[in-house]
Amino acid sequence: MSDARWLRLQQLFDTLLELPPDAREAWLAAQPDADELKQEALRLVAADERDNAAVTRQFGAAVGEAAALGEAAALPVSGLMLGPYRLLCEIGSGGMGTVFLAERADAEFDRQVAIKLIRGIPTRDAAERLRRERQILAKLEHPHIARLLDGGTSADGQPYLVMEYVAGEPITRWCREHKASLAARIELLRKVCLAVQYAHQRLVIHRDLKPANVLVRADGEPALLDFGIAKLLDPNASGRQEATHAQWFTPTYAAPEQRRGEAVSTATDVYALGLLLLEVLTENVPAQNPEGLALPAVLTRADGARLPAELALIVAQATHADPARRYLSPEALSEDLRRHLRGRPVLAAPDSWFYRTGKFLRRHPFAIGAASVAVAVIAVSTWRLAAERDRALSAERRAVSESAAARAVEHYLISLFEAADPDRSGRRQLSPRELVDLGKQQLASGLDNDPAQRGRLLVTLGRLYARQGLPTEAIATLDEALPLLRTAAPQSPSLVDALEELGNACRDNQEFPRALELLQEGLQRATALEGDDVGARVLRLRAEVGLVLSRADRANEAVAMLGDVVARYDASTELRGGEDHSNALLFQSEALLTDNQAEAANRAAQRGVTLLRIARPANDPLLLSALGFQANTYRAMGDFAAAEKNLQEMLRERLKIYEPDSEMIALVRNELAVIYHSQGRLAEAREQMQLSLASARANLGEDSLSYSISINNLASVLEELGDYAKAEPLLRQSVGIAERHAAEDSSAQALAHQNLGRLLMLSGQMAEARDYLQRHIPTDGEENAVLDLQRGRQQFHLGEWERRSGNRVAAAAHFDEAEKIFKPLVAAESPRWGQLARSRALLAAEAGDLPGAITRMREALRIVKAARGENYPGTAEIAIELADLLARSGDIDAARELVPAAARTLQAQLAPGALGLKSLEKIQKRLAAAEQ
Repeated sequence: MSDARWLRLQQLFDTLLELPPDAREAWLAAQPDADELKQEALRLVAADERDNAAVTRQFGAAVGEAAALGEAAALPVSGLMLGPYRLLCEIGSGGMGTVFLAERADAEFDRQVAIKLIRGIPTRDAAERLRRERQILAKLEHPHIARLLDGGTSADGQPYLVMEYVAGEPITRWCREHKASLAARIELLRKVCLAVQYAHQRLVIHRDLKPANVLVRADGEPALLDFGIAKLLDPNASGRQEATHAQWFTPTYAAPEQRRGEAVSTATDVYALGLLLLEVLTENVPAQNPEGLALPAVLTRADGARLPAELALIVAQATHADPARRYLSPEALSEDLRRHLRGRPVLAAPDSWFYRTGKFLRRHPFAIGAASVAVAVIAVSTWRLAAERDRALSAERRAVSESAAARAVEHYLISLFEAADPDRSGRRQLSPRELVDLGKQQLASGLDNDPAQRGRLLVTLGRLYARQGLPTEAIATLDEALPLLRTAAPQSPSLVDALEELGNACRDNQEFPRALELLQEGLQRATALEGDDVGARVLRLRAEVGLVLSRADRANEAVAMLGDVVARYDASTELRGGEDHSNALLFQSEALLTDNQAEAANRAAQRGVTLLRIARPANDPLLLSALGFQANTYRAMGDFAAAEKNLQEMLRERLKIYEPDSEMIALVRNELAVIYHSQGRLAEAREQMQLSLASARANLGEDSLSYSISINNLASVLEELGDYAKAEPLLRQSVGIAERHAAEDSSAQALAHQNLGRLLMLSGQMAEARDYLQRHIPTDGEENAVLDLQRGRQQFHLGEWERRSGNRVAAAAHFDEAEKIFKPLVAAESPRWGQLARSRALLAAEAGDLPGAITRMREALRIVKAARGENYPGTAEIAIELADLLARSGDIDAARELVPAAARTLQAQLAPGALGLKSLEKIQKRLAAAEQ
């Protein structure tokens, strides 16, 4: 059989399977094919249904094995079991297999599901590939993608997929029956494009997009089906057609490279989206025979006549025979459709002066008076004709160049995925990090003759590193891209993209001065660009500058800038409610929090999270980051339970996206540790901090400020647990790192000096402790709350050092100075006030003022217990000290009441030999002696 005859037979077969049995012959009679081919198609359908019925019979013995093959298609399936699922009825059949409506037999779920029994998995390798892909595909969570919920294998070895049941109509039928307007159809297709884009960003392609796989629900929202057969663009998945009789696509909607059995890519889905767009707009099934050269093979002259010229050009570009000439992504196709709806020049259209002028006049009809007359006169002048000629020649050269670049990029991407394919390369399965590393390695030997395109691809790779929580690798890659784009594309959006990505990566790596410089340059260059998205780009960059200002301790500037940015988003009908709007709200939340406006910060964070929950799936990275922002505001308000809930959700979902040792995971663990610490749950805090420290070491290296902060956090918890021996080397390492980075962040150095000095003091190394505690804390010439807080800590620590050294007057003076510094900086309920009250109580006791000491120690216990909880070792230690004071004053009964609960906490949590345990032993002996 010839290829053309086979393809036509496959088309007839697929269409007949999707038609009701009583409508098949009438439809087939209207086709222009030979009777022999029609009869062959009917025989294939009959054989297919016999095969399906044979499989169905095996679901349960109740059906009986004696049913004749001719009667099998009508066998009832209601009540039959497939794994834990009870089948209710058959709801569809196609080239892949049969679909059943089912429910969970154990009542674990209260909703119905769709089960697709897959036919044509003839090899163990193919079945294993489907199983591996299923694990990844189950993580696709998008409002316009039907979820893959489960899967398994029937008793006879036939695999099945359990999917979300979508009650809806095929998109073409829905548009026809609802008499949807052209604009409504386009908006519907845009949602489909963005759902496919979401899957592509997770390295999943669909490969079988068609009307039957895009249903529209009762609320008018689309849902994509059958991602369960998608090919995963991962080292475990081959990019070429499997050497079996199974064809996982519908030829009518398949791209040319797909029908030829060549490697599929995201461009394959773009092609199918173009055909879907064509059918939705014209209500005609795409034709397969080319007519003419001006339009693509799938677009007949009749179809072209029914479409506006721009839409015909959009379809033409999406369905170009050459994958490199199609839209780069579904998002790009969606964006061109948006431009058409807004009356803007579409990218698929010829970039002529007449075209753009026509678009301007249609958008501004009242501007067509004298101005249009002047344009008409100029257009016929000799110099205008010459200019048009030059522009045409330039456009031709540019088109040739861009075509060559597109082919080079296509070659690069194909070579990348072939290199990652285990079947071709012999490599083991690669992680996402290794795949990006491989991409960078492949790029090192490609596109030497096109520095601009090379730079753009490096920006993409840098972005991928950053999204995986690898800012160091992102910075190195983007630093390689930036000079290429400065030279080859100095006035382009690509350079602005590079500056923005590099600035954000530097921000994530705590390199705030450089981040600010890069983003401000990007902002300046963005304002000089032309295009419809300039306003959105400028506003986004302003928000990112505001975030860096906030993290660089310039909270006042950040609050003002981000307040203005959010107000502009709120006032914009075009930008309001989008991703950038939600990001700006979250940046504003962080700035407000830095400025000690916790409640306002929480309100801004709540708005941002709400916007993202509406638009994004549960494991979307932006939503997860938003939950982290919101958790910070809850923590500042003292609502630790709400903060922990957010962070647990964030950790659970991020572990589905990132590697366990990714910095993105480490950041969440560190925040969880802070929440646990705030509640006095030190053992849980220590566990999270140890995991966070291991990630920081692996990703950032042992000389980064972030690593220094992770060390400080862990050492502080070890100190509170009384394990000074383990805490000391960590703090000494932290001091070394901070001192090497003092020029870029003096507050980190001040923090490290104070923490090490405090630990040395607690462990009795008084001389060296004083050396660190009295180290100068610099000023940057501006208000700096972080440095001011360190100065307050310094005064408190020096006061404690003087108290322990017997210098009560000097100690009191330092405590007074610490209180003066803390007042405008520290919240009234902060445990810092409890520690200050404790030290003053001990100072009073040493001066012989037991009543004053008891009063102050009671206040210290109240504050710390309210802030950290009863099970916090610090709370228990203060309770023991209060019991000691009470016993010394003769109030043995009051002292005895405090000891049991405190003893349980200290004995359960403190390290052997800790000072808190020694204090406990001392009071227990005192109370025992009092009983004698």
